[in-house]
Amino acid sequence: MPTQTAQTPLPESVRQIDTLHLGHPMVVATYLLLGQQPALVDPGPSSALAGLEAGLAANGMRVEDLSALLLTHIHFDHAGVTGTLLKRNPRLQVYVHQRGAPHLIDPERLMRSAARLYGDQLDYLWGEFLPAPAEHVHALADGEQITLGERVITAYDAPGHASHHVLYHEPATGILWCGDDAGVRMPGLSYCRPATPPPDVDLELWQRTWQLMESLNPATICLTHFGAYTDSLRHIAEVRERTLAWADLVRAGLESGADEESQIAAFEAQALAELVQQAGSADPSLYNQAASVNQCWQGLARYWRKKLALP
Repeated sequence: MPTQTAQTPLPESVRQIDTLHLGHPMVVATYLLLGQQPALVDPGPSSALAGLEAGLAANGMRVEDLSALLLTHIHFDHAGVTGTLLKRNPRLQVYVHQRGAPHLIDPERLMRSAARLYGDQLDYLWGEFLPAPAEHVHALADGEQITLGERVITAYDAPGHASHHVLYHEPATGILWCGDDAGVRMPGLSYCRPATPPPDVDLELWQRTWQLMESLNPATICLTHFGAYTDSLRHIAEVRERTLAWADLVRAGLESGADEESQIAAFEAQALAELVQQAGSADPSLYNQAASVNQCWQGLARYWRKKLALP
């Protein structure tokens, strides 16, 4: 039977904004940090700019009022609008992993990689990805602290989903912004889906990241896909278990020698069966919009092919 949970109210100083990606709710969230230096964690893609602006307006804010952007990583659904926002507000300071910073400043290689993944859907799904001026980009090292007025937030190196992923932890509120390292979940449900797209999933490094998340023992985890929850340790344990189980499925398929189309079909059927069992009437299209099962297979297959030299 599906397990229902209550979504957690955030403190008054933190507001969740649903950017309504492609007009759909509960796919891409950004988090507005109020205070002396207002900031956004993961502002989202350019294709959801109108939803972002509407969410800011509902909180009495405009793009021009923001001081900073905190990026968990530079994938389009998390960071694609960054350069566009900088054009609107040249005062913005951008914080990003030191490995992601060069691609934010010069996104040409990132664009080529995304084009291979999304093809002619790239612009429709995510919109433009403009370069960010280097003087506005702060390359973060592990454990570096970010001061935003009265707020102090620590950034942690957190590879697994991506090599350039960071976690943001605010000890004063106990909030941990997880990006995609803690997978995908919909409000009101306990079911967690892994997010394992290409190109640089790394299960060994991800194990260390999950351990780090547990050691921080966050009061609340905030997911870009989607929402804020207080059952943090249970959630982390479930997403670890399911990610490793999915990885085993992909490895077994590759080792079986079955054709790729059949492997992906079996993997998608398994993912749908889990969703139906664990989340009941949840809309599969929302989960797939946030974390495509096909891309999850591709990311795990790439990991095993590199690690084990599988065909």
